[in-house]
Amino acid sequence: MFLFKTSGATLASVVKNQKHAFRGQPRDWHMGEIVLVSKNRADCDKNERQIQYVMVLDSIRHIQPGESERYWPGTEGRWRYLVQCRDTQRVNRPFNLQEALGISAKEYSAVMTFKRLNPEHEVQLRTFLKHREPELLP
Repeated sequence: MFLFKTSGATLASVVKNQKHAFRGQPRDWHMGEIVLVSKNRADCDKNERQIQYVMVLDSIRHIQPGESERYWPGTEGRWRYLVQCRDTQRVNRPFNLQEALGISAKEYSAVMTFKRLNPEHEVQLRTFLKHREPELLP
């Protein structure tokens, strides 16, 4: 399970196009893994929760010239890899990681664009979501 962070300015495009882009090369990623899409805290309204969507990792490839600009205007040349996702679902009851992980969520506060959740936290999140939104995860 991964946490992908995105700005408020790019969230709509990430969700609509089911794509995210990264500078560094993703390693040890497996197609079919769950992705939690998190809006940057600084871009959230006062009572807005960060995790609003869940996706499934589908493919990773080098970004093509002009592709970044098409999805996220003003970012051409910033990203090197494009991650395609599928099966995007809106979370009915958006949440912050702290609600699911408690104090352990601090481990993810410095994440700039993506981070794999450690196995213990993934189990906690799956349990949290199973009770909160049973239809969300496979």
